[in-house]
Amino acid sequence: MKKSNGKSGDGQVKDTRRVSRVELELQRTIAQYLISNFSTPLPGIITVSKIIMPGDLKSAKVYVSYIGEADKRDEAIEILQERAFEVQKYVGDQLRMRYCPKLKFFNDDTTDHVLKIDRILYDLEQEKLKKNSSEDSE
Repeated sequence: MKKSNGKSGDGQVKDTRRVSRVELELQRTIAQYLISNFSTPLPGIITVSKIIMPGDLKSAKVYVSYIGEADKRDEAIEILQERAFEVQKYVGDQLRMRYCPKLKFFNDDTTDHVLKIDRILYDLEQEKLKKNSSEDSE
């Protein structure tokens, strides 16, 4: 029987707990930077909702939720991506890591989906109540 050495096919050790800890710390650090040090004004409110990193920790997908005018969402993501080097420098200064991850910003539309589903459920409940009240009055 072959023993597993805990390495993936490309020779890198997989440690999901470590990756999760780094993702969480990176999320906190980026959020703190956007709150206190980000030099460019952003249209709307930005929240760092999640970070996804590969096992080598050399890159990070930064998912942000946006609250504000819908037509300004892409502009906000563009601004973040254009100024990613600022955020990366701050991350490099704050976190003791062998490599500072290259950041790529993405819109996290999970909140939009949740709100849409909530609205649909609310509308269905209102229809049901209306139907029940009209049947009761007959």
